Amino acid sequence: MQFTLKQLRVFRAISEYGSTTAAGKALALSQSAISSSLQQLEENIGHRLFERVGRQLILSRFGQSLLPSVSDLLNQATELDQQFLGNTVGGVIEIGASFTIANHVIVDAMVDFQKQLPSVEIRITSDNSPGITDRLAAGELDFGLIESPVTDPTIFCTPWLEDELVVFASPDHPLAVKAEASMNDLVTTPWVLRERGSGARSMFNDTFSAHLNGIDIAMEFRHNEPIKRAVARTVGIGCLSRRVLERELADATLIEINTPPPAKMARRFYLIRRHASQLPPAAMMFWQQCLAMQ
Repeated sequence: MQFTLKQLRVFRAISEYGSTTAAGKALALSQSAISSSLQQLEENIGHRLFERVGRQLILSRFGQSLLPSVSDLLNQATELDQQFLGNTVGGVIEIGASFTIANHVIVDAMVDFQKQLPSVEIRITSDNSPGITDRLAAGELDFGLIESPVTDPTIFCTPWLEDELVVFASPDHPLAVKAEASMNDLVTTPWVLRERGSGARSMFNDTFSAHLNGIDIAMEFRHNEPIKRAVARTVGIGCLSRRVLERELADATLIEINTPPPAKMARRFYLIRRHASQLPPAAMMFWQQCLAMQ
């Protein structure tokens, strides 16, 4: 065998925390022990697993391809270890997810996880991203899945899935038939948007920061479905995750507006948990399964 479980745990921890120092703290190992395990693993398999970018270690392409299988193997090892000890992995996992992630991203992962571990119950709380962050900080959740990064030093925040906000309109809207909308088109037409503080609204505000004072916000909603209905009624144009609009764009009941480069809104989702607390075994296994979705 070309690897040990310890080496794989070190590999996964570095991929999660971005440095040997932080990985050492998470695994209760010295930095030299972490570095030595990584070096041995890379030598044994004959591939570099990380590239150094500034002060961070970033997964190489080979490392990215390896991470899901490593996470699966370590999760299985944890479950087997519990069985050896006479303990089945069980209990309740309390997670929080933004509305978009709860409704359009995480359900399949929850179903797959509970098929593997039927003794585990996953409870999900939906809120906007600031609401999930507040609930996590208050100790109400094991971890959260949100749409914007967190700068609170007590919360560990790691990039997760890639996403994109799409600007869209009713088929009857004048911009729906244009080959490409100009920035002037976008900032002079009414908008229907998510509420202030939500991940989607924060991305919109950042993208159109130079024009916010002049943009007409016709309506604001806390949930995605009312936005789609209002846009369909030609109240204005909107922007939501492509994942949220998948069905409507496919059947052309809503139309994607081709926007100029300054109005493109690529973003990331994020996983968050409290720095000071250790995740219970079942929650850690689901955290790792979420990471493997990349």
